[in-house]
Amino acid sequence: MSEIERCLANLLAGCPPPVPVPKYDFFFKAPAKTHQRPLVLRDNLSIIVAAVIFDDKCRVVLIQEAKESCRGRWYLPAGHSEPNETLQEAIQREVLEETGLEFQPSTVVRVESNHLFGYWMRFTFIGYITGGRLKTLEEADKESLQAKWTTIEDIQGQVDIKLRAHDAVYLIQTALAYLQRDPIKRHANVLPVLNPHKHMCIRVILIKRLQDEVHVLLSMEDKPHFPIIKGTSIAEEALRTLDKETFSASNGYFLRGLLCIEHLGRPHGSADGVCLNLLAVTDFQRDLKNPNFMWHHITNPEIQTTLYNRIQEYRCLNCP
Repeated sequence: MSEIERCLANLLAGCPPPVPVPKYDFFFKAPAKTHQRPLVLRDNLSIIVAAVIFDDKCRVVLIQEAKESCRGRWYLPAGHSEPNETLQEAIQREVLEETGLEFQPSTVVRVESNHLFGYWMRFTFIGYITGGRLKTLEEADKESLQAKWTTIEDIQGQVDIKLRAHDAVYLIQTALAYLQRDPIKRHANVLPVLNPHKHMCIRVILIKRLQDEVHVLLSMEDKPHFPIIKGTSIAEEALRTLDKETFSASNGYFLRGLLCIEHLGRPHGSADGVCLNLLAVTDFQRDLKNPNFMWHHITNPEIQTTLYNRIQEYRCLNCP
């Protein structure tokens, strides 16, 4: 097995290449000037974590907001990541503070992103309760007033519940759809890999299917690696940038989703960024105009089989 095939096999198993990133191949020129420097939490980056937690009766835990702007309304346990905090640590802290329950995340089920005025990202986790006790009104504090288990029907109908925002219903539906899917037809568990990144970037694993052959696109600068686009967390932006800089004509792509997420969050100020590892597929034969790129033929039959499985619907985490 070649080094590239070994690296691809690791990525398909959720293990990205080691940091630091050898080279950013392209830079997506986002409109805001804040994107041209390293991401710093609470400056030009906001990371939100949320949890959808079910009990054995398929009820969801909601918290009653204590903040003045939405006091008394209900929402999922959620909040902003703190400096020097991993995403897993952030969601465990938020769940404990707002619900009184100890939470063990098992996978991310949704990633959302926007960077019109600086980066905003939200990572929604599912998992299970390992301890603690549900917060009551007598224990109300600045984090929340109380928490309770609620049926999905009552949440959708807002029976005795006024939601802070209706997107909570969508996140619940996303998590429920994932759990109800046949385990062999859902994406593998995705928990952020603890790699530090200064910037927002997307590593693109672009697969070309041509008759019975499978190829992957490589950048050959310094050493062969999968192309990395700095300055975006939006999959289509990364692919458009790669398309423009690499091919002689526009390609047609099928987005398949995220293989893994990289984030450490410390040290704060120099490692607050996120790297998304994106899988995409093309069936088109387009000439490469950039001499620094090439198609690498994947010959290992096990990797070919794994690739064909992963490019099926729902086998990867949805990308922003």
